[in-house]
Amino acid sequence: MRPAFDAITRAIAGINDPLVTVFSYFLDYYAQLLLVLPLIYLAFVIVRSKFGKRRPTICQVLARERTAVNLVLAMALSLTITFVLKYAAGIPRPCAIDPTYTVYVCPSAPDTSFPSGHSAIAATLLASQVGSPAFIFFFVLNLMIGFSRINLGVHFLNDVLAGFVIGFFSYDIVSRLRSRGTLSLNRPPTADHKFELRRQLLHIAVGILLVAALQAAAMQYGENGRIYLEFVIFVGLLGILLLMNHWHATGGRGVLHWLLGMFERKKSRPGYGAFWYGMGILFAFVFLPNTAFLAATIVALGVGDGVATIAGMHGTHRNPLNPEKTLEGTLAFVGSTAALSLIFIGPWAAIALAALASLVESLPPKFDDNFTVPLACISLYFLLAGLGLVQ
Repeated sequence: MRPAFDAITRAIAGINDPLVTVFSYFLDYYAQLLLVLPLIYLAFVIVRSKFGKRRPTICQVLARERTAVNLVLAMALSLTITFVLKYAAGIPRPCAIDPTYTVYVCPSAPDTSFPSGHSAIAATLLASQVGSPAFIFFFVLNLMIGFSRINLGVHFLNDVLAGFVIGFFSYDIVSRLRSRGTLSLNRPPTADHKFELRRQLLHIAVGILLVAALQAAAMQYGENGRIYLEFVIFVGLLGILLLMNHWHATGGRGVLHWLLGMFERKKSRPGYGAFWYGMGILFAFVFLPNTAFLAATIVALGVGDGVATIAGMHGTHRNPLNPEKTLEGTLAFVGSTAALSLIFIGPWAAIALAALASLVESLPPKFDDNFTVPLACISLYFLLAGLGLVQ
């Protein structure tokens, strides 16, 4: 979360074509209308359900109204998180650090850079529209707003990606809080142990690959290596979103359905698990300034969680905190995470991270552990940094 003129930020901000500048300024000036869209949508849903020519069923009305209310509440939550973080982090905008990045007017202090409020609003809207006819419009709008914020010199790339994370998780949090069930992916392993083993081995392999890629990128590209990988993860998430929306539009037919569902648990939307796993990784990237602690967090999320599930399938002792999990799985989480993460952050910090992450992962589910595990690791980092134990 420290200001950094990475190569991608410099490249986008360096585009000084007059037409591009006018386009970016137009988006900046009229982006405030995004705050009104949820209210318009809510009113439209209610009016259409009561006075439309084709009367929807009761279930359809409730589903639409629930989505609309969730969107309004999620917008409020994402804005609250954004403003709190802006003044807590206090990171100056790129144009305030380097005036050559200013293409019209640089917001004056105390207006700060991290995270991007415009991007958070746009992402919240996009999260609510996956599977709807309006998805492509909000998808393109999300990309254009992110580009414009960097091009105008008012945000770093990391600020925009942080807004993307905040928007999606805000909508997910509100949806889960207002649901009757848990909506959690942390269900007990399926009876098909071969399927679950295949799924978790892929989970672990991706985690190890990301840690290796993070180290290789840092060695090859220095300070830019991390942001390159962060951007690649973001692009991958956009691709998964497009595939998920296409699956909804086509009714889940053909090769795409098979590819998305090959590693997905039953009763879960194809691509859903992969998307939120990636979002958890991106969450850690945008909020952890320490690369070593980031690697340890990826280990916890990717390796520890996968090893815990595999060990838990064969465990016999129920975890007293959560009967759906086993003590064997929890111990496997702690052991594997501590053993691998100590390479990056040392033994004591590794033990603390492994213990906290395993505790959070074993709690009764209401939220996805792809959100709670990175959140716990990020909180631990800032606690240790405040105590002067890590940089």
